[in-house]
Amino acid sequence: MTMDKYENRSANCMPNLFVMFTKATSQGFHTILMMLKCGKRSLVLISWLEGLPPVSSVKRRKPFPRFLLELVHAWKLELPSSGSSLLTRFPAAAATPVRRHLDHAMTITFARNGTNGFVALNSSSGDSDVLRNRTCSPVALEWKDIKYEVPAGKSRKVLISHMYGRCAPGTLTAIMGPSGAGKTTLMNILSGHYDKGYNGEVQVNGCVRDTKLFNMQSCYVMQDDCLLPELTVREALSMSVQLRTPSLKSFERAEIVDDALHRWGLGECQNTRASSLSGGQRKRLAISQELISNPPVIFLDEPTSGLDSSSALRCVLVLKSLAACGHTVLCSIHNPSATLFSHFDKLYMISEGMCIYNGPVDKLLPFLAAQNLHCPIHHNPSDFITEIASGEHGELSKQLARSFRPGIVIDNGGKGFDHPQLTAYGGRVMTDAEKETEGSLYKINANACLQFGVLLERCFVCIVRNKVASQLRILAYLFFSALLTMMYYDVGNRATRVMNNAAMFLVSLAIILFQSIMPTVLIFPTELAVLLREHRNCWYSPSMYYVARIITELPFTVGGPMIMMCLLHWTTSQPLEFHRIAAVVILAVQTCATSQAIALVVSAASSLQTALFVALPAAAPSFLFCGYFVQVRHLHPAFAWITYTSHVYHAHQGMLHAIYGHGREELDCDDDSFCFLSEPREILEKLDAQHAYLPVKFGILLGMDLFLKAIAFFVLKWRLRRKR
Repeated sequence: MTMDKYENRSANCMPNLFVMFTKATSQGFHTILMMLKCGKRSLVLISWLEGLPPVSSVKRRKPFPRFLLELVHAWKLELPSSGSSLLTRFPAAAATPVRRHLDHAMTITFARNGTNGFVALNSSSGDSDVLRNRTCSPVALEWKDIKYEVPAGKSRKVLISHMYGRCAPGTLTAIMGPSGAGKTTLMNILSGHYDKGYNGEVQVNGCVRDTKLFNMQSCYVMQDDCLLPELTVREALSMSVQLRTPSLKSFERAEIVDDALHRWGLGECQNTRASSLSGGQRKRLAISQELISNPPVIFLDEPTSGLDSSSALRCVLVLKSLAACGHTVLCSIHNPSATLFSHFDKLYMISEGMCIYNGPVDKLLPFLAAQNLHCPIHHNPSDFITEIASGEHGELSKQLARSFRPGIVIDNGGKGFDHPQLTAYGGRVMTDAEKETEGSLYKINANACLQFGVLLERCFVCIVRNKVASQLRILAYLFFSALLTMMYYDVGNRATRVMNNAAMFLVSLAIILFQSIMPTVLIFPTELAVLLREHRNCWYSPSMYYVARIITELPFTVGGPMIMMCLLHWTTSQPLEFHRIAAVVILAVQTCATSQAIALVVSAASSLQTALFVALPAAAPSFLFCGYFVQVRHLHPAFAWITYTSHVYHAHQGMLHAIYGHGREELDCDDDSFCFLSEPREILEKLDAQHAYLPVKFGILLGMDLFLKAIAFFVLKWRLRRKR
């Protein structure tokens, strides 16, 4: 295709050209990524400026105009020996179509040799660099007279005592203190993780903090690395970007992911599952996931714990760069090195629940010297202030804390404390209209369909890669099918073994019951820890996660019981009639779904350890009161009602009616035996299943399933509100 044809095709399109090189030396570029955006089309080109290959051999992912390749060949750029800026234009040899659309001055800014940089070509439609255009609104955080107590026997223990402080946009603040000083407690209060139970006030830009709105403006990276073990690093970041930046285009989201991988040093392990990552890599992945949405306020609880010195320095430098871009960054940190400590802007030092220093890091030593506390030469200042906070230099905490406990200063224009828009701490109360306007800027932008799609994909990936949740579960059903076949082979059509046949269906239901409960109890609490973190940072709606989680289980809810019951129906010589097989399979699937609902209720309300002990006792009444061991008419009236709440009872009764009802012929009787039960009607009466009509049983089991799943959802919502 000639150059003129490309010119005609792109005549109505003003392209934006973005060029990024991944490594630069004094000899020149090593790798160039060119992206041409023309209308809704994004064209990507990868090439080299050192020893450019022929045009025909350059690999490309999408078709692109040939004149771009010729333009690359036409560039003759060399980096200067030291970092500087270089202004150039396209050489005269560049083709006319190129000059028509791309004849703009190109500014190339380089960092130090050997580091990464960007090359951006200006055009009339503006800079296409997504990473540079990601800005945030400045948010100042202030807390006044914060006090937090917890019960300690008959008395109460004060964890935080009358703390004051302020963090301005563009600052990186370190919260330090000995173990047990109250760092994490203060972080939980400031981040909104604890929104009740404390005295004092937290203000955002001079207004009383609205916790729901503030959660949209901030992110909180806790000390525990809650990650889905089945996802790779790239998958985890990509899904985070999809959920939190839905307005961006696919190539823009890919840029953000690539930038996060490079920035946090995760490029080499981008295809490694989280379960195989080291502790430091897990920590960096957890932090990068939260920061990928560019929140104005960032809280981190000991982000450098578990990291080596190099990774810790990288982490602090990234946080420093975020603060330089206008973010408000607070992080608790334990025993930082002198190098790490020097990169923080402000220090908030805590001792015994009191603030003993609140100010710039470079003013720490002069402040201590004024208190006659001199840091030895070549001694880490952070270690020295920690020693003071621990009491190694005397009981100085209360003395130092007096310097950082200001009185309450109110300036409300002389209107008094009863002014409806001001609090006793001088904070202005936001109106509902202001909350709605501010909330619209930070609300979850992803619509319900996008959230559901991403979460459904994520749940499917996790459950398929989890051997316990997928392969082993199906293998267990096959194993139990073989065992039951050996025990109950050819009992279905023999009148002398009617009770054995009834027992076979009961045992199969018991297997389905416990096979449904245990995987859910083992898997759901692990995902719940991730859900608590992601919900706190406003990733998605809990209802979308819950629906996606249930739908993900459907293949295993249906597949396992169906395989087992179909095999048993054949090997135990049950009547091979479609309506009987279908009824038995449906009842088995409903039993599985209802059992999973029981496990969801238990898992949503408790921890993994508690759920493991509670799940089986919670399901035991359904099995024991199934009507087979003791029939309902023989139970004490005070306990007979328990039988009707057992889903195993309704499923077992329905299976017996499906096998022996609906006009089944008389069963075969052995020649040398006397058969007490050969008439199907008599068998149903003996087993108390003569009134077990299938539509009624289907409806009861469906109602139980939906009712228990609804309870599980409300328990989950309650758990999220508790913010454990």
